[in-house]
Amino acid sequence: MDTSHVARWSFGIRVLHWVTFAALVAQLGIAFGRMGGMATMRCLPLHMSLGLTILCIVLLRLGWRAFAQAPRRQEALPLQPSSVLVHASLYALILAVVITGWMAYRPMPMMPAARLFGSLPVPLAPSVAEIPARELSIIHQGLVWALLAMVGLHLIAALMHATILRDGILSGMLFGRSKMQNNQVD
Repeated sequence: MDTSHVARWSFGIRVLHWVTFAALVAQLGIAFGRMGGMATMRCLPLHMSLGLTILCIVLLRLGWRAFAQAPRRQEALPLQPSSVLVHASLYALILAVVITGWMAYRPMPMMPAARLFGSLPVPLAPSVAEIPARELSIIHQGLVWALLAMVGLHLIAALMHATILRDGILSGMLFGRSKMQNNQVD
């Protein structure tokens, strides 16, 4: 398919998309690679700082998306309802992972409070009496796996658009020269 007519997301939306991706990859690298045992004490502040960063990025993205129009497509896709569901699920899961991670944080006795970015003390989340921190941690981990599954579905869909449908959907989120700048949404 000729992609010279591809409508692109605004530059800001594309930057926030890829910054979110990079932050999630870094977060997963820390969570699956560095956390565990005594290393958790050293890595937890960084893990929590990245979680806060991801929360801020996602809230900024949601705010931006509330006021910016999506690129106009040449034709309505029959897959659009599933696309909306996947994207809404991604946002909801990211928010749920961050919130449950914060709620699960309970410092051990004699443990210094975690500090965001090395300076700001992490406020304790309101306690949910019915759900102990350990169970919240298990919920947090389960939500991470659900998020990974949804990200996998998102990647498969992006590859399907690029290789099978060849409809330019993936190109709308990539960087590089656009042959038709008039379709860009700011």
